[in-house]
Amino acid sequence: MAPLPAELTEPIQCLMIDNFDSFSWNLYQQLCLLGAQVVVVRNDAIEPAHLPEIKVQCLIVSPGPGHPKTDSGISREAMLYFAGKVPVLGVCMGLECLVDMYGGEIGYAGEIMHGKTSRIRHDGRGCFKGVAQSFPSIRYHSLSTDIKSLPDDLAITATTEESGVVMGVRHRTYTVEAVQYHPESILSEGGDDLIRNFLELKGGTWAENPSYQVHDVSLPPFPITSPNGIPNPKRLPTILEKIHQQRLKDVAVAKSTPGTTPSDLETLLSLHVSPPQIPLLPRLRQVPGRSALLAEIKRASPSKGDIALTANAAQQALTYALAGASVISVLTEPTWFKGSLLDMRLARQAVDGLPNRPAILRKDFIVDEYQIREARLHGADTVLLIVAILPVLRLKRLYDCAKQLGMEPLVEVNNAEEMQAALDLGAHIIGVNNRNLHDFEVDMGTTTRLADMVKQHDVVLCALSGIKSNEDVRGYTRQGVNAVLVGESLMRAEDPAAFIRHLLDLPEPVAEENAYQPLVKICGVRSPDIALAAADAGADLLGLVFAPHSKRFVSLEEAARISAAIRQRRAAELTVTQSSTEPPVNMPWFTLHAERLSTSLSRSRPLLVGVFQKQSLEEILRAVSIAQLDVVQLHGSEPLEWARHIPVPVIRAFHIKTGDESNSLADVTRPGLHEFVLLDSVRDAREGEETLSGGSGKVLDWEAIKATAGDGEGIPKLPLIVAGGLTPENVKAVVANARPWAVDVSGGVENEDGTSKDIEKIKAFVHAAKDT
Repeated sequence: MAPLPAELTEPIQCLMIDNFDSFSWNLYQQLCLLGAQVVVVRNDAIEPAHLPEIKVQCLIVSPGPGHPKTDSGISREAMLYFAGKVPVLGVCMGLECLVDMYGGEIGYAGEIMHGKTSRIRHDGRGCFKGVAQSFPSIRYHSLSTDIKSLPDDLAITATTEESGVVMGVRHRTYTVEAVQYHPESILSEGGDDLIRNFLELKGGTWAENPSYQVHDVSLPPFPITSPNGIPNPKRLPTILEKIHQQRLKDVAVAKSTPGTTPSDLETLLSLHVSPPQIPLLPRLRQVPGRSALLAEIKRASPSKGDIALTANAAQQALTYALAGASVISVLTEPTWFKGSLLDMRLARQAVDGLPNRPAILRKDFIVDEYQIREARLHGADTVLLIVAILPVLRLKRLYDCAKQLGMEPLVEVNNAEEMQAALDLGAHIIGVNNRNLHDFEVDMGTTTRLADMVKQHDVVLCALSGIKSNEDVRGYTRQGVNAVLVGESLMRAEDPAAFIRHLLDLPEPVAEENAYQPLVKICGVRSPDIALAAADAGADLLGLVFAPHSKRFVSLEEAARISAAIRQRRAAELTVTQSSTEPPVNMPWFTLHAERLSTSLSRSRPLLVGVFQKQSLEEILRAVSIAQLDVVQLHGSEPLEWARHIPVPVIRAFHIKTGDESNSLADVTRPGLHEFVLLDSVRDAREGEETLSGGSGKVLDWEAIKATAGDGEGIPKLPLIVAGGLTPENVKAVVANARPWAVDVSGGVENEDGTSKDIEKIKAFVHAAKDT
């Protein structure tokens, strides 16, 4: 055995065992400031045989990482040896050592608290003598005492107010105390009082310290209570109870915050700043013959811990929607699930441009009408109501509140009693959670056992939790389940879209490459004759330039004559087809509008495009009306929001300049405004004018075109209209290399002096572009 370290050979007032934790130095400083003379020794510096040689007046065991059985070194043996001889105090790991050495169990606390505060209630005895009640404390731990395993020698002296987690333990006979929180931290109030009480203790038993009132029978026993206040010394509060209590506090804070008070929410809802909603029931019933999918966005959970902390709610929502989800469920609970209302709002914004967008579900622990109004304001179409945490009258009021706001809630149950409560409520959408929220155990048979209860009711039945495979979905569908909610499996999937197709037996997407020939736009048309000739040559779009400074300017009167001629031609060739009765297919914004325009051209072509640059909105709207334009092209620096005010689809031109590192393409893929994107090269500036595109004669870089298309909407690629320097001679190579959705030509099909279009060049251009 190694000799006793020199610093331990002399009498010591206060010995502190350091469990390799930075907080040990804070504790050391606190003790010194209170007048103690402290010697610190690491937990691996001495052996059990050394303990009888050490002369101390008191012992302190510091905080430390890990578990007491494996990571506390000499700490447990030292506490056991000095108990009954001198006062002993354990902090954090020190408490766990005390419980462990007397036969108690240390396990998961039910919450991970690293750098978080909780309010502490205590018995006012021992080291808590004179310490204020309900003081805030800082916590750094994920392990705690299992109350059921606590030996008779030890008594609980303190717990957290909100969750009932043990924060203090005391030996009933010996002057041995321990706390789970950190009294040495500046964020823990009353820490000096507690340490001062400890330093004033004398001897090894409470009988020697009657002023500490540990054995005073006139004082009431310390009650161990659950969050609802009912004494229950046999168990810790369940996770569900903890979340419930926390959400009550969160709502109280939100209600008292200026700008989000209940009256603020009422005002905002009355101003209709909330996004429009869609009904949940029809969305779930839209695809008969298979289960609808509620796809969930969930970063973490109490049972699984961190799942996908880096997940982007908007991207995840769009992926789910394009893959076939009927509902997107967004966890908005911040503490255990790492969600937020911002996640839900961004998820909603990401799918707003889809023609058949999924409904948005606020997945949270709804305990107050305030949360339902909050959900509606941030774009939710529905909310979750959990029967397990809501008394019947509270459930009814929340259900009625949601209905008044136009939302049909998803009512969650876990057993027959809760199912009956949901049916008595009149709920039309009931979800059976296969996970028991009190212990988070999953039983996939829960839905199966409760399915028969809804067969005589007009109810959409949903299976929630634990669903991981196509076999799970098929099994529930055979049992009459109408929808399934999938969260963790989707969040962990490498390819969520492929996983959704697997779950729902959906076909693989058809490759879009080579799916269509590029469209051709002939721009700068100035007469009916040229317009008709271009149409005969196979042009899909005709551009009429209304910019006064352009040499290709056309007056409103002439534009109206061109429009009349083209419309007469279109009427003669119009093909009427049968409309589909199927729900619209969700596609990315620009792909969707490209598909729609291509489809309309198969019935009637060409379409008339009015080209504007540096003109007022009023001028544009007047031209649309008089010339009966089909499309508007904004070719200058007009505000993006103008697209909302123009009654026909909008092409937005973006100008690419070689070597330009500016943010000129930042809005290329912004959905919800312009329907089409045109890339054009920049014309050399003439004196006194902007360097905008149009008539530049410069060919765009093919790689820039491909990069922009590839960075756009993913798969399929962003459909682009390409302009700038195109001619009958080079368009074939541009199409082959850059694969644009459409090509736009003006000067490349004009006669030598540029006064008119050359019909033969137009024919050659159309042939070269489409013959790929």
